[in-house]
Amino acid sequence: MLYLSIIATAASAVALGLAVTNRRRSKRLKTQLAEHQASAEQQIMRLRSELDRSIAQLSERSASASNLDLHRKKIDSIEERQAHCQKEVDHLRGEAQNLAMLPTWHPTRVALAEELRPRLVPITDKLGPVLFPNQLAFDELDWMYKLPDRKFPYSLTFEEGMMMHYLVAANELKSGYEIATAFGFSSFFIATAFEKTGGHLISADAYIEEEMEDFIYDHASAQAHVEKLRQLQRDKQYEQLPRGLQFAMEGAAALKIESVVDYEIACSPEGVPDLLNDRQLDFAFIDGGHFGEQPVLDVQSVLPFLHPERFIMMFHDTQCEAVAKAVHFAAQATGTQPFSIHTRNRIVAVTKGIDPKTLHTCREMTVRQAV
Repeated sequence: MLYLSIIATAASAVALGLAVTNRRRSKRLKTQLAEHQASAEQQIMRLRSELDRSIAQLSERSASASNLDLHRKKIDSIEERQAHCQKEVDHLRGEAQNLAMLPTWHPTRVALAEELRPRLVPITDKLGPVLFPNQLAFDELDWMYKLPDRKFPYSLTFEEGMMMHYLVAANELKSGYEIATAFGFSSFFIATAFEKTGGHLISADAYIEEEMEDFIYDHASAQAHVEKLRQLQRDKQYEQLPRGLQFAMEGAAALKIESVVDYEIACSPEGVPDLLNDRQLDFAFIDGGHFGEQPVLDVQSVLPFLHPERFIMMFHDTQCEAVAKAVHFAAQATGTQPFSIHTRNRIVAVTKGIDPKTLHTCREMTVRQAV
């Protein structure tokens, strides 16, 4: 019996030990299972997040692809319109060139070109031809010029200069005034015409555009600059004078017209009475400041000196609003009508007692026929 009791006790102990071991193993397995479950849930969350990002990226790529396709269609449409516009521009240029052919061979234009182009070669060879952006020269006479080492100012075109020369010579004008000299290009055409008629030209400038390298400036700056230049003259520091003035004087000497033109440093309008003194003008070229009231002031300064019965007042750049206003002011003040000539820079003549045929000849020989 004792033996059986010992065996039973031992069996119970073994069973108890197994139970304790099983409970421990079960607890450990549950802990491991919980850890694996948590890890699996984290992996699932990470995978879901990556999946969401992938879906979002795919959506963005799809939207970008759609937008890209839309932009491509817009670009194609713009390129088509651009090509169409270019065809229209080419057509208009062709039409303009066709219109230019007849005046190109106008006898007066041809004669003027044959006379003046060779004579002005010493001048044009030292200048740079220039146009404003997106402009097209119709022929070699349709270029403006500037000093090669200066940004501004620009001159009139050779064609416009020929017209000034023609009007002065054909109408036998004798006394002229020009505002502004710039570097003398327009004065060369006018003075060579006065050389034929026995006349004389006064050309004045403040040389402020050259100094500031800009078309826009204030009058106080121009006045101060004039005083500075006059002091240089008084001190005989001629090498420090504006390059434009030096070029004008050198050009006049090369053309042998020094006795026909005087180059003056002055501000308009206040300096004009001292310049003109008791002169009576039958020619005036208004091409000074193109902004504000300056063109009107330039006209007002000249009016008291105009011949009462016979004169030409020329305007340049009448596509500028301030200059256009000055044209109409001059016409009303003199009881005349403006005469437009469709050159590159839209020159306009306000005249009295002048042969109208000479004006119409200028209109007929410009290459820009109603363009």
